[in-house]
Amino acid sequence: MVAKGTTDYKAGFEYAFDQLQNVSWGAVSAPQSNITRANCNKMIMMFTDGGEDRVQDVFEKYNWPNKTVRVFTFSVGQHNYDVTPLQWMACANKGYYFEIPSIGAIRINTQEYLDVLGRPMVLAGNRAKQVQWTNVYQDALGLGLVVTGTLPVFNLT
Repeated sequence: MVAKGTTDYKAGFEYAFDQLQNVSWGAVSAPQSNITRANCNKMIMMFTDGGEDRVQDVFEKYNWPNKTVRVFTFSVGQHNYDVTPLQWMACANKGYYFEIPSIGAIRINTQEYLDVLGRPMVLAGNRAKQVQWTNVYQDALGLGLVVTGTLPVFNLT
């Protein structure tokens, strides 16, 4: 991608979805990488200062109907443009829309997505409720080789 002074959401989202599709369940499938990932939440965070394209065709191709990737959109700076497409993209893909009005608001606004991700997963699909295992790794505290399993815990009361 090359910056040209214009907004091209389509190229950006296609690139992001292609990168996420290259990640297999549990590890990056690319041979040059051995990064282990939990794969609990796949998401795209888009920061923009303008643009009015909804790129619905990209979401239809890559993310719908299952919506396995959540899209969070951030409007940066003063609004001299319509933010409705940004709100639509986030809501249509199980994400959230945020406004960052000034440089002083960057930290608090970029961390608010954690509140959205932290909402209860009790209604999540069966795949989210399965144990996710890491590869064997050396424990940092000197316990030797270990394997870690994670599982969401739900309070149904």
